[in-house]
Amino acid sequence: MKQLSEIVHNSSKDERDILLEYQNIDVSKLETLHVLGIPIDNVTTDEAIAKLFRVLEKKEGMHHVLFLDPIKLMRMRPKKALHRIAEKAGTILVEGAGIGWMSKGRLKERVTPIAVMMDLIRLAELKEFTAFIFGAKDEIVERIYFNLTRHFPKVRIVGRHAGHLDRQREMRVKEAIRKTGPDIIFLAMDFPEQEIWIENNTGYFGKAVVIGVGGALDMLSGADKKAPEWFKERGLIWLWRIIARPYRIRRMWETFYFFLLGIRERFRVK
Repeated sequence: MKQLSEIVHNSSKDERDILLEYQNIDVSKLETLHVLGIPIDNVTTDEAIAKLFRVLEKKEGMHHVLFLDPIKLMRMRPKKALHRIAEKAGTILVEGAGIGWMSKGRLKERVTPIAVMMDLIRLAELKEFTAFIFGAKDEIVERIYFNLTRHFPKVRIVGRHAGHLDRQREMRVKEAIRKTGPDIIFLAMDFPEQEIWIENNTGYFGKAVVIGVGGALDMLSGADKKAPEWFKERGLIWLWRIIARPYRIRRMWETFYFFLLGIRERFRVK
């Protein structure tokens, strides 16, 4: 997985081209794909950013961006306790390989949290949107902040806080978010704590686009080196974590059941 400096170095679009590309995408014609009862935004990365660009400009209310991998999909299916979160999300994107296989090739592409985060940071610098970073460890957050402000000197990051909070510090973070009123919030927690935290604290977010980026901050900083590159490049980090932690029996069962359902979906006669 490429680190922040490599991603920035390989991005060569100028300001005018970036804005024109997003503005020329007709977001009213974007497709929705239903997989196991969940409506997924069937979009490319550029189309996802174009949609979020419109949301940021309109500022009509809090907008939750939810990334799905097979484990999340299994826990957010209809009749599951977490399905309510998928129902409330404003944008649902596929980051994990496997869902594309289940969709029988109808999914346009995987859209990763890192790609969305970096494109939105670039957009925030150009359009003067503000950002807030919350989650991961202190050293990770500081490293990300230093690198982002070095590569994007005009970007306005109005707050940054590590995760793993006690109750008192959590309240300070919530108040900081409420007072600064950021346009974009990047939240990095484990699943499902991340999604539940977003659901429980919508009153503090104002009209922000709230994006659960999971382990993206660790990967961008270079701190997450556990998963082999083969798994990272194919969107199979979720699978590597299950293999590396076999004691997480529930996730192993969910993965097996996911593939059984995938086989049924792929061979279903319509």
